[in-house]
Amino acid sequence: MKKRKFNNCLLSNAIIPIIVCAIIITYGMVSCARQHANEKVFQAYELRMNGQADSAKVILEQLLSTDSTNAMAWFELCRTNQHMGLANPRTIKETLDETLNDINRAIENDPNNAYYLSYKGGLETLQFYLALKTGNEKAGEYLVKLEETYKSVFKLDTSYYEDKITLVEFFGGLPAEMGGDTEKAEKYAKELEETDIVAGAKAREILMPEDADYEKFWKGIVDKDQENADAHQALGRVYLFLGNIDQASDCYDIAIKLDQSKNDLYLDLGRYYLMTTMQNPALIDSMAPFIEEQFNKFLNFTPEPNNPMKAWVYRKLAMINRRTGNEEAAEKYIGKAEDLDPFHSPAFGKPSVALYSPPDVVIHEQGYFLSPF
Repeated sequence: MKKRKFNNCLLSNAIIPIIVCAIIITYGMVSCARQHANEKVFQAYELRMNGQADSAKVILEQLLSTDSTNAMAWFELCRTNQHMGLANPRTIKETLDETLNDINRAIENDPNNAYYLSYKGGLETLQFYLALKTGNEKAGEYLVKLEETYKSVFKLDTSYYEDKITLVEFFGGLPAEMGGDTEKAEKYAKELEETDIVAGAKAREILMPEDADYEKFWKGIVDKDQENADAHQALGRVYLFLGNIDQASDCYDIAIKLDQSKNDLYLDLGRYYLMTTMQNPALIDSMAPFIEEQFNKFLNFTPEPNNPMKAWVYRKLAMINRRTGNEEAAEKYIGKAEDLDPFHSPAFGKPSVALYSPPDVVIHEQGYFLSPF
């Protein structure tokens, strides 16, 4: 008995290191395989940024056919399909269905990833907004789903202020028959005011009456936090709506100086001038230099903008030149846009920054759906 026990101990002492080594080797193999897979995801992303979104999609689909549990690959496939769908706005419903399926698969395999949930909320926001615009009877259902998605985000990470502002915008800016709910809007606004001064101010601004002094309101916020780029941007946005373009430009310059990632504010200034010409086509010749000036500030910015965004800008420059009768310049700009990204967006609105960021970078991006800026 003692001898048998002694032999068992020897056997155990011999087997345990082997088992441990096997576990380490297996873990290492799995880890290396996932690292290789994620390198493929980044390869796909780089292709997409260089005008080859179709090739990126092939890589991602091949990767997912061998490992359907790779959440990052599903996330990048979602963005790739969204990117390609922008080129043809007429298929936007089909694109939304596809991207929502992709992001849901990403969340299934990484359920605690707040960014993936927030990205899903962004797609559902677009779904709801389109339903509102087209009179789709499912709009109310879409708003319920959107709120539930964002509630899930807040449970995982309370820093997603932009998502809560979106809820305030819809609940506070829409009539009751379209989903508006002033009590919910007030609830979310108060939560934001208790946690972040600028995010709270953005929410409160939405709920202020039309005749309120928005300039005074935001000047007060800027005085309290003069190093906050978001506050300067918000004040500049007020000046845009007031038609004070010089003051808006000054505020945006400060915001960009404080936060270089806000260089797309130049595009908002250009879009403001462009909208002015759309409302009064007779102004196109006088406004064209101002539009081009702002768009070129973006194109010449350091660090250099990514290719899809540059392509979007070149398409707008082509449109301006076509309207002023300069067909040669228009064709040149269209050629540049197609060379940079044949899948670039032709829409008037700016593409989302989150669509073009690296797949492992979290972007907190706040925009408005019920106003042009």
